[in-house]
Amino acid sequence: MTAVNKLIALALLFWLPVAWAQKVDFAIDQVAIDTNSCGSAAAKQLLFACHRLGRGQGFAVAERRYWAPKKTDDDAFEKLTVYFVSKPKPGYVVDLPSDAVAVIFSSGPSSFPGKHGCYGQAGAGKIQVTDVSEKTVTIKVDASIDLKSPLGWQGECKQAHLQKEVAAHMIGFEELNAWYGRVGPSYDLWKESHP
Repeated sequence: MTAVNKLIALALLFWLPVAWAQKVDFAIDQVAIDTNSCGSAAAKQLLFACHRLGRGQGFAVAERRYWAPKKTDDDAFEKLTVYFVSKPKPGYVVDLPSDAVAVIFSSGPSSFPGKHGCYGQAGAGKIQVTDVSEKTVTIKVDASIDLKSPLGWQGECKQAHLQKEVAAHMIGFEELNAWYGRVGPSYDLWKESHP
């Protein structure tokens, strides 16, 4: 093996774990989240409660990311949900916080859902809708979020700043599942933290 091939193999070794994160971006119309009561859910459900979508009049753009374990019990998830009270049009820009848009973020270890991790809603920033079509929606998120630990662990969570573009494909309500955040009569936190 040449020196160049060794360097490429070494680079791939460090790059592949990042590249193998599973990610899905989706948008869905005619949904609702209960932003008023999701913060008062049972402590172990706080990482997931505000991402749950039921039928309603609003519109959501969401990103779900999952990293498979490299060692025992070190898999992880991230969830971002941007909820609009009505379907936005291209060019729509809103400053946060806003009664018209909620930005919710959470992350944690998938093997111990609800026991560790961080969650919160954006208290400042901006959301910009750059594209809306029948099949896709693209938004830019620039938001500051004061993250909290669901069980009150000191020092586990802090202020975070999200700056990203989410290019989502439209889905129907019937395509929602636990991982995406479908509202249901009961919840399996394991399924909500794994695709």
